[in-house]
Amino acid sequence: MAIKFFRKELSFIIALISLVILSFLGKSPVIKNSLGIEALLFILVFSVIIYAALGVVRHAELLAYKFGEPYGTMILTLSAVTVEIIMVATMMMHGDADPHVARDTIFSTLMILLNGLTGLIMLIGGLKYGEQKYNIKSTNSFFSMIFGIVGLGLFLPLVVPVTNYAMYETFLIISCLLLYVFFLRMQSKEHNYYFKFEGSKKNVSSEHEHLPAKKEISTLYHFVMLLATIGAISVLAESLSVYVDDGIEKLHLPTAAAGLIIAIIIVSPEALTAIRAGLHDDMQRVINISLGSMLSTVSLTIPAVLIVGMLINQDVHLGLTPLQSSMVVISFLVGMLSCKDGESNALQGFIHFILFITFVFLIFV
Repeated sequence: MAIKFFRKELSFIIALISLVILSFLGKSPVIKNSLGIEALLFILVFSVIIYAALGVVRHAELLAYKFGEPYGTMILTLSAVTVEIIMVATMMMHGDADPHVARDTIFSTLMILLNGLTGLIMLIGGLKYGEQKYNIKSTNSFFSMIFGIVGLGLFLPLVVPVTNYAMYETFLIISCLLLYVFFLRMQSKEHNYYFKFEGSKKNVSSEHEHLPAKKEISTLYHFVMLLATIGAISVLAESLSVYVDDGIEKLHLPTAAAGLIIAIIIVSPEALTAIRAGLHDDMQRVINISLGSMLSTVSLTIPAVLIVGMLINQDVHLGLTPLQSSMVVISFLVGMLSCKDGESNALQGFIHFILFITFVFLIFV
């Protein structure tokens, strides 16, 4: 029984072993004074967190398969955004206060999801299938919500008077949560057919061939292991934040690189699921995952970091820089044009992917 558990939950076990090792090594002055050892530990913790995050996705996918769409994608995206909130909050509370880390992480996550992930899947899927179809009502709903919350949370803070900013933060927390709760109700109740596309069923069956029967999936077990693995990731995130801060300082990297690193960890588990769906010609699931993750990022992470900032008495600057604002507007305009007819192709994907390369290039230039 124990051997079977170890095999099934290897990512969780490795995360626990890593926590024990780091508890002995973390306070060693030799590590703090050696960039090489810190780099190796960073790679170790980074790899373990991503592997553990894949364990989160496995449990989320089984629950998603059992409950069906759109609940499945909701479980997956909410699990991923929980990891994101933990990572950002940990970075905020570690070391010198950086009021921009939350903004940079949210911005990086949006760029990776829309331009990197979706663009890559559109490109590969377009080359393989020509055109991939999905329900245009889902993309319209997602983009309306995302653009609205991005406007409230990342653009308006630039122009809100300083004297009213504290009151606006409270208003922003309530507005984001209300909008997301209302969207979830719409997605799961009255308009759940917006997020389904019947034509995608032709290739989806092969994606679930390796999964057990729905009645064999224990909801309680996978829910408990989902939370336990997320908990392990949250503790590992504290160690990672130390190595990220020290590495950026010692290598003289731009501070926005921290947001990029966190965003890569956040997106990597969902990316695997989305890429798998795209290769099975299920573009609707790709849209639900990528745009759904973008929505949960802005509507849940923004209130979460503001609340954390209030609790630890730390300023949180959410307003985008002019460069970031330009990238967001360009990406959203291209995204809405790409999704205007319910079909994606390789050209659209290549445009998005070039925008992603531009985003990475501009961080280091």
